[in-house]
Amino acid sequence: MSEGDDSFSDEKHSPPISNTKLTSTILDSIKIFFRNKRIFLFIFFFLTLPLSLLLFSLSFSSRPLKAQIYHLEAIAALTRTRFEARHVWQESRAEALSLLRLKSLFFLPSFLLSLLSCLAAVTSTSLSYNRRRPSLISSFSAAKTAWKRVSVTAIFVYGLLLLYAPVPIFIAAPFSSEPRLKLAVLVAASVFEIYLMGVMGLALVVSVVEERFGWEAIRAGSEVMEGRRVAGWALSASFIAVSGFVDYKLEELMEDLDLSTLSWWTVVIERWDAVALVLLYGIEVLWCYVVTTVFYCGCKKRQVIKGEDASFVTV
Repeated sequence: MSEGDDSFSDEKHSPPISNTKLTSTILDSIKIFFRNKRIFLFIFFFLTLPLSLLLFSLSFSSRPLKAQIYHLEAIAALTRTRFEARHVWQESRAEALSLLRLKSLFFLPSFLLSLLSCLAAVTSTSLSYNRRRPSLISSFSAAKTAWKRVSVTAIFVYGLLLLYAPVPIFIAAPFSSEPRLKLAVLVAASVFEIYLMGVMGLALVVSVVEERFGWEAIRAGSEVMEGRRVAGWALSASFIAVSGFVDYKLEELMEDLDLSTLSWWTVVIERWDAVALVLLYGIEVLWCYVVTTVFYCGCKKRQVIKGEDASFVTV
């Protein structure tokens, strides 16, 4: 597939992309998507949509095991003797191991699809932003040269977010006797977590576009957001809001179904709302990569202009 898109030949005559405002980032992302709609549709149908199906399938497959584990834990808490409790806990651990094995089966294909989605979407968006024509060849070349960097950065990202997860509860614990103060602490910690996730998203883009990885990419992601941290936070919050909505509707859907008698593929075929959620999540994954890359490019361009202005003033 060549990149094409019919409007790409008009790029030389189109006004330069600007990212001085948050709305400009969104509008420029839309322009880039429709300018290269063929390759982005390819990424959607062959990468982000299968990723969405895989993750939804994992949610449906693991829900009965999770429900059984919660049920056994509740029984163990109510048992009167240690012998009964020990027996129930053994059953619970066996179910937990089954859940861990199930997740391990989904991990590798999910990680590979996430990695390829990131590489293809970020590379295509970055090339288009800089007035170059993206293609499957350019995406394949990016995958060959950057997959190690992105993989290492992804490990750092997930590790850092995992370490931060218990922090809000930990710092709010001393304020248990003051509900309002505890709520304020939790809100502040959540606001910072949203910002942190925005930095992590930029770190992945940095790993694709620049030759940086791991902690260096995370530091570069934070630096590139300088002067536009509020806008970066707002973008991150919007992505989280959409993901939260999808999770909420998925929980509602699974509560309405008897998962012991229905397979996930049966649900997808028979329920339009399940299909809508799968499509929405696949679109959101692709959209997140496109918008984050445009935001990164805009921040870099802004820094270059500021540097040139500073040099001019110095001279």
